[in-house]
Amino acid sequence: MRSLLAQAFFLLAGVVGCGRPQGELLNPSGPPIVWPKAPDAPRVRYLGQLRGADDLRPPKSAWQFWQEVIHGPAEPPRLITPQAVAVHPDGQRVAVADTNGACVHVFDLARRRHELKIACGTGGQRLACPVAVAWAGDTLWVADSKLHALVRFPAEGPGRILGREVLRRPAGLAFCQLNGLCYVTDAALHAVMLFDDQGRQVAQFGSQGAGPGQFNYPSHVSCAADGTVVVADSLNFRVQRFSPDGALGGVFGRKGDAAGDLALPKGVAVDPEGNVWVVDAHFENVQAFTAAGELLMSFGGEGQGPGEFWLPAGIFIDARRRIWVADTYNRRVQVFELHG
Repeated sequence: MRSLLAQAFFLLAGVVGCGRPQGELLNPSGPPIVWPKAPDAPRVRYLGQLRGADDLRPPKSAWQFWQEVIHGPAEPPRLITPQAVAVHPDGQRVAVADTNGACVHVFDLARRRHELKIACGTGGQRLACPVAVAWAGDTLWVADSKLHALVRFPAEGPGRILGREVLRRPAGLAFCQLNGLCYVTDAALHAVMLFDDQGRQVAQFGSQGAGPGQFNYPSHVSCAADGTVVVADSLNFRVQRFSPDGALGGVFGRKGDAAGDLALPKGVAVDPEGNVWVVDAHFENVQAFTAAGELLMSFGGEGQGPGEFWLPAGIFIDARRRIWVADTYNRRVQVFELHG
């Protein structure tokens, strides 16, 4: 009897240990969900969502299989309040800042692995309220509003706390491939601050006000491939564009409830054509504008279905033309594909 049980164990171990990832990721079946609706030509297609580690559908080892048989399945790490998202240049690693989770989730789509970034500094220091993330090669930068700092995570190991002496309330973060600098919006200073790869502040632009180039509680920031810096000037209800050195390039947006107006702009991203995509947490939608501010389309609205949002925040457009939106109070990141 024992011999039969042992044979069964090793047989199952071999089968499970050779398991493969369960199904494709971000490849929905059924009729495509697109925006805008017909008869207009679709610009955006829904691909799926990430809520937690189990969405990666990883293969299970024999050890994991028997642990679940004996103890039951473990609860996988899940998003609590995703605030911002950034995709590695390889298109496979997705970092999500989780404010109430006090961590950064890293989803590796290729290897079907999930990692939590928590530890930083010395003496057991941990992330407290990560609000923004950015990849600089394999280095992951995190802005933490409670630590009043940036945290730089190398490819392996704990993070290092930087910028505490100058930052007050970092809100947004973006890495510029053109000059190798990190751009950080500080909501308390009403400014954009520039940091080098060692975490040293090298420049700053902006001040509190409603004039051109001024800010009123700026939130998210994005850097386009050509170096254009786009800032969500949240309580001025507008979006501003700058050159890499901070020269104002344009302003669009106004407070209102008509199409193309802004009520609470949060996440901003620039697509390969130079169009600016803006998440509005009050309208609970995403609007796309030309660089000059002409409305192209919008999608979203309050809800829990595909393409619906509940107080969304950050947005990121990767090199594969995928649009990633931090759907904060739905506890997920929604993923879309940009057409045309």
